[in-house]
Amino acid sequence: MAGDERISGSNLPQVAVDSEQVWQLAATADLPSNQARELVRRHGNDPHKLEELAKSIKAVS
Repeated sequence: MAGDERISGSNLPQVAVDSEQVWQLAATADLPSNQARELVRRHGNDPHKLEELAKSIKAVS
């Protein structure tokens, strides 16, 4: 479809996922490891940004 600018998962930037960072985010934010891994993959490796995103997820849940 021409002009369709929806973002699909394949269009997101790919970030190298560090297992230690995923484990730490999952532990500190009380998230499942698969959810923490997805946050790192989608939003990058900035621990402060990831922690804020994790808090917002927990607030909605």
